[in-house]
Amino acid sequence: MRAQLLIIAAIVAVVACNSKRRAVEPLPPLDPTRISHARHAQIPCGGCHRSSEQRPGADEHKPCDDGACHRKEFLARPGDLCRVCHDTITSQPLAAPLRAYPSDDLWQSLPPVFSHREHMNAKRMEGEVGFHVACADCHVRDGKRVTPDHAACARCHAAEVGLSTAPPMEDCAGCHKAGARPRKRVRLIRGDLVFSHDRHMADRKNNAIRCEACHVASAKSARYEDHLPPRVESCVGCHDDSERTPIANRMRICETCHTTRVAGVATLAPRNHLPASERPLDHTIAFRRDHDEIAEREAARCATCHTQMSGNPMQACDECHQTMLPADHRITWRELDHGPEAVAARNRCASCHVVEFCTACHSQRPRSHGLRGTFAKEHGRLARANVRACLTCHVSSFENSGTEAPIVSCADCHVIPASVEPNAP
Repeated sequence: MRAQLLIIAAIVAVVACNSKRRAVEPLPPLDPTRISHARHAQIPCGGCHRSSEQRPGADEHKPCDDGACHRKEFLARPGDLCRVCHDTITSQPLAAPLRAYPSDDLWQSLPPVFSHREHMNAKRMEGEVGFHVACADCHVRDGKRVTPDHAACARCHAAEVGLSTAPPMEDCAGCHKAGARPRKRVRLIRGDLVFSHDRHMADRKNNAIRCEACHVASAKSARYEDHLPPRVESCVGCHDDSERTPIANRMRICETCHTTRVAGVATLAPRNHLPASERPLDHTIAFRRDHDEIAEREAARCATCHTQMSGNPMQACDECHQTMLPADHRITWRELDHGPEAVAARNRCASCHVVEFCTACHSQRPRSHGLRGTFAKEHGRLARANVRACLTCHVSSFENSGTEAPIVSCADCHVIPASVEPNAP
C-alpha cells in the first residue's frame, strides 16, 4: 500500500512540477493585403473616413471607386484589391464576406496614443469638460462592455467642445501615429482561454464589480505599454469566495476559463490560481515526508510560496529545515528512532547537524540511565539487547587507558577474561 501511495505522489509531483507550457509563437508578418496608410498619406483622413462608425467604402465602395483612385480596379475582374475588405475573391463581390473592422489581427497600422492617467484625473477633467471621466463613459454602451471608438472620444474631443489642451477629432495625427506596431499579446484573449466582461459586471448577489477591482493600475497608466491587463492573482479573491462566485467557477477548476483543459490529477491548478491560505493539491499528508526529491529537482517552485527560500537547490533544504523540524522528528525521535536513522543515513543528519552536535548530546547522561545509582540493576538487560549502544560512550579499560578522565567502562566492574586481554599469550 505504501509503495502505491509513493507512486501516486511521484506522478502528481512530476505533473505539477513539469507542466507543459506552450511556446511563444513569433508574430505573423504584416498582412500585405491590408491598406497602406503610408501610400495614402497625401489624402486627408476625412477623404476616406467619412464616418466614425463605418469602414471606408461601405457606401457602395465610395470613395474608393471614384475616378481619382481605384475606379479602374473596380471595373475590372475582382482581384487582390478586394482582399483589403473581403475574405475571399469571388465573381460576386457583394456576396463575399467582409473582414473584421477594425482589424483584429496582431498588427495596428496606425497605433493610437492614449493616457489613462490623464483621462482619469478627476480634477483636471472637471475643469476641462465639466465632469470627470469614469471607465463606463468610454467602455460601456447600452449596458454592455465595448471597445472605445471615435464616437466615445467625440463626446469631449468634438470641435464644438473647444478643448484648449486636447486634439480635436479632425486632428487624426493628434492620436494616431504613423507606422505599424504589434499589439501586446497579453491584450488578446486567444487560444482556449475564454473571458467575458459582461459576466463580470456583477457578482452572484448582483453587487456591482468595479472596474478598478481588476484594473488596479489603470489610473496610473500613462502609455499603451504600461497599461497591463489584470493579474491572475486578482481573480482568486472573488472566484474563491462562495458569497460572490459559485463553487463551480472556482479558479482551481480549469473549465472556468479554459475550453480544452479538464481539471483532474494530471492538471493541477498553478499556485497563483489558489488562495494564499491554501496549499497546492499535491501537498497531501504524505507530501511532507516525500517532498525531498521534488525540492531537489524544482526548488524554484517551492520558493514561490515558501518565501524564506532562495530557490537554489543547493540551499533550499537548509533554509527551510533551519526553521522547521523534519516530520519524523516526533516526541519519540530522540529516545527511540534517531539512532537507527543516523546509522542508515548519516548524510541526512549532516544537512542540519554538525559533527559536534552528536558529541555534545552524547556526552550527557542518557535518560535511559535514570537517577544515579539506580541503573546498575537495569543495565545488564539493555547491554545484552544492544551492546553497541553502550560502546557509544563506554569504551573498554585498555582502550581508555591514558586519558585524563577515564570513562566508566565494563572492566571497572566486570573481570575481562584473559583470552580478550591485550597481548594475552
